[in-house]
Amino acid sequence: MSGLRLLPAQLSLLLLATLFMRLGFPLILIVPLTVMLMLGLLVPWSEARALMATVLGFISLLWGFMTWARVQERLVYGEPWSRLAGILAGVTLFTAWAAWLVWDSRKADRHRSGAPAAGSGHPDPSAV
Repeated sequence: MSGLRLLPAQLSLLLLATLFMRLGFPLILIVPLTVMLMLGLLVPWSEARALMATVLGFISLLWGFMTWARVQERLVYGEPWSRLAGILAGVTLFTAWAAWLVWDSRKADRHRSGAPAAGSGHPDPSAV
């Protein structure tokens, strides 16, 4: 897997660490930073891809919930909320995109290796 496909995932984990720091949980930020280190050291990626995509999808849902909660809070107090919603929605979409890149890298790896995708319905002509 190319390092460029890992970069958005690492940035998403870094954003999660900043969220934990902002919320006042400095010890919990060790978790995303450790996962970033594991990605940087390229732990066997074929085994961790589905788990990483799931984790990033969950993080995306977390950002979506944070967006909703913060906008509701601003609306209750009558404060401006559109800029906050735009920024947090951007972070949510970026994290979802990073999850999609991690999940989609499976197809890119298969395409590079020449192996047919599972369930493609096309037999390998060289196997005949």
